[in-house]
Amino acid sequence: MTLNMVAGPPKISRKVAKKSKKNWRKNIDITAVEDALEEQRFEERIGGSFATKESKDFFVLDTGGETEEGTKKKKKKNKEIKPFKCFSLLEGLPGVPDPAPQRDRIKTADERMNPVVKKKKQLLESQGFVSQKDKVAKLNREKHLLAKKATELDRKTRRRTEFDFDLWGEENNQGAVAENKEKKGVDNSWIEKETKVHTDTWTSKHRPKEGLKRNQKSKTLLPAVEVPHPGQSYNPALADHQDILWKAAMVEIDKEKEQLRIERLTTGMFPKKSDAPNEETYFKEMAVGIPELGGEQPEDSDEDSHEKEGEKGEEGEEEKEKVDGATPFKPKTRKQKRNQVRRDKIQRINKGLKMEKLKEEGIFTLKSIKKEMNAREEETKARQKRKAEREIEKLKNPAQLSNYKYEPQEIEIKLSDELTGNLRNLKPEGSILEDRYKSMQRRNIVETRIKHHAKKAKVKIVDKKSHKMGFEDELRRQKNTRAQKARSRAKAARIKARKGVLSK
Repeated sequence: MTLNMVAGPPKISRKVAKKSKKNWRKNIDITAVEDALEEQRFEERIGGSFATKESKDFFVLDTGGETEEGTKKKKKKNKEIKPFKCFSLLEGLPGVPDPAPQRDRIKTADERMNPVVKKKKQLLESQGFVSQKDKVAKLNREKHLLAKKATELDRKTRRRTEFDFDLWGEENNQGAVAENKEKKGVDNSWIEKETKVHTDTWTSKHRPKEGLKRNQKSKTLLPAVEVPHPGQSYNPALADHQDILWKAAMVEIDKEKEQLRIERLTTGMFPKKSDAPNEETYFKEMAVGIPELGGEQPEDSDEDSHEKEGEKGEEGEEEKEKVDGATPFKPKTRKQKRNQVRRDKIQRINKGLKMEKLKEEGIFTLKSIKKEMNAREEETKARQKRKAEREIEKLKNPAQLSNYKYEPQEIEIKLSDELTGNLRNLKPEGSILEDRYKSMQRRNIVETRIKHHAKKAKVKIVDKKSHKMGFEDELRRQKNTRAQKARSRAKAARIKARKGVLSK
C-alpha cells in the first residue's frame, strides 16, 4: 500500500554525466527508495505493517449479537471520562516502538572506577583494609535508610494526623515544625553542614549569618498612630488649650530667632552703604603716622621709641658681659665621679626601701581601696544606665536616613476665637495625607527628602548670517536691559519686605 501525499523529486534525465561522486549524488534517481520509506513510515503510524499482522488483529468474531444490555454498555462506555488530549500525547503514539530504547545514563562511582583500581580495592577489602571514607559512606547510607523507613508512612499519606499546636498561632513557624519533626524521630544530625547549605541555597531557603542577625524592623518606639494633644480637641479644657498654644508660640519664637541669627551672620556683618569705606577713608587710614602726607601723629610716639632703643642697648651690654665672664668647662675628677656613683647607689637603695614601706603600709589602706573600687563600680553602673536611657530616648526620635534633617509637622491648633464647641461648625485643620507621611518619616520607614527642581539649560540664540537683517543686536540689547531692570526691582522689593518683617 503506497500513499504519495507529497510530490517526489523531479525526474532526472538519463543522459547526464556520472563520472564524479558529486554528479552521481546530484543526478541519481531515488524516487523508488523514497516511496518505500514513506510507505514504511505510514505503516508505523497506523500500527505496524499489514503483512506481519494476523487476521484476528483486523477482525472480531461477534457471537452475541445486538442486545439491549450490549447497547447500554456501549452507551455507558461512550459516556466515560476520557483522558485529556494533552496527557494522551505524552504516552506516545500507539503501535510505534521506542526509537531509542537504550539511552545514556549517569554511571555510578563504582562503574566509573578504573578496573585496575577497582581490583586493587577489592583485594584490600578482602584482606580487611577499608578506608575511612568508605566507612563514613556506609554509616551515612544506613542512617539514611533508617530515616527513610521511619518516614515511610508520612510520605505515603502526606497528611497531618497530629494537631498538637495552634494552627493560627504566632508560634507556628519553621522552628515549631522542625521541633515536631524531631519529636517524631527524624534526626538530621547525620547531614553535613555543607549539604544543608547547598540544599537551602537551591531551594531559596538559605539565609547568611549576617542576615540572621539583621533586624528587619524599623528601630523606633513610636506608635503607628499617635494620640493627639488634648488641647487639639474641638471642645478642649482651658488648661490644655493654653498648653498647646504655648507650645505653638515657642515653635514660632524659635523660627524667628533662627531667622534673626541668619540675618545677623550675613547682612549684619557688612556695613551700610553710607558707612562703607571709600578712597578718602582708605587714604586717610594709610597716612596715619606719616606727617608729610597730613596723617595723624600718635601721641608719645617719640618718647616710646627712645625708651625702647635705650632698653635694647642695656640688654645688649648685659649679654656681652655674660659671654665675656662665662666660666670655662671643667671635666670631673676621678674622686667626683666615684662620689657621684656612690650617691646614685644610695639614692636607688633609699627609693627601693621607700617602695617596700609603701607596700607594707598598703595593708592598712584596704578599706579605703575597697571603698574607692565600690565608688568606681557605682559610677560605671550609673554611666551604663544613663547610656541605656539615652538609647531608649533616641528610639523615640526620628533617625537621619538621608542628607536632610527631619522637619516636624506644624502644630494644628485653633485659636480661642475659632473654637466652636461642636463638630457641626468645626473647620478642619491640616491634612491627613501629610500627617501619615510625617508619621512614616518619624518611624524611619521613609527617609527625609526634598523636592529638587531641575535647572533649565541656557539656550544660546544665534542668528544665521544668511537671515540677519541688521537690527538683531540692538533688539537683543534692549531686551536684556529690560530683563535686568525687572530683576533689580524684584530684588529691591524682596529686601524691603524682609526689613519690614524684621522691624516688626
